Amino acid sequence: MRPSIAAVSYPVAGEAGERPLLAVWLLLALSVVVPVLPAIPVVGYLVRALAASERGDSLPPFLADGRTLLRRSLGGLVVCLALLGVPFAALLVTVYGIVTLEPGANAPVGRILAGSTAVLFVGLLGTYLAPVALTAYGRDGSLRGAFSGATLRPVAGHAAYFFGWTLGFTALVVTVGVGGALFTLSRIGPLAGTFVLAYGLLVTVYLWGRAVERARRR
Repeated sequence: MRPSIAAVSYPVAGEAGERPLLAVWLLLALSVVVPVLPAIPVVGYLVRALAASERGDSLPPFLADGRTLLRRSLGGLVVCLALLGVPFAALLVTVYGIVTLEPGANAPVGRILAGSTAVLFVGLLGTYLAPVALTAYGRDGSLRGAFSGATLRPVAGHAAYFFGWTLGFTALVVTVGVGGALFTLSRIGPLAGTFVLAYGLLVTVYLWGRAVERARRR
């Protein structure tokens, strides 16, 4: 099967069929009504999906092991906060500083540009390393191993991972753009938007998981 077809069909392929996709979709849709809490299990499942993709397996059943799913959810949140929390917080501080400037005050353009560039760089670096760390955590269940230089460096520095990560990041950007546009529709907007987001996230983790596997294998 061609890689592009494998990626697009991954969310509904395998013995579990479309059930994992439906579970992710329903939880994301529920998180529109009840913020944050329903999306936490989705984090754990995406971690498991990354590890499955790296092994070359299809998506696992969503509730195959509830206790492991909970641990992977909490651990995945720790990894994401460690790699993405600082640049996100810095971005909020930068935006807050801009919007609270007094009318007519001279904005420190140089510092704003320098800060914004640094935040963008650190954010991209965290986004680049996050799939490697999350896949390692999903595979081994060790937070220490997920942040180990011996885990991150060989994969992150490999051209095969860079190519696969770029494909996955592009899929994620398209997913967020299309899903966000659908959210604006009346009535069915949240349902349509979260479905696209669920499908796109599973395609993205497939591409990133395979990228990690190719980099480790070579």
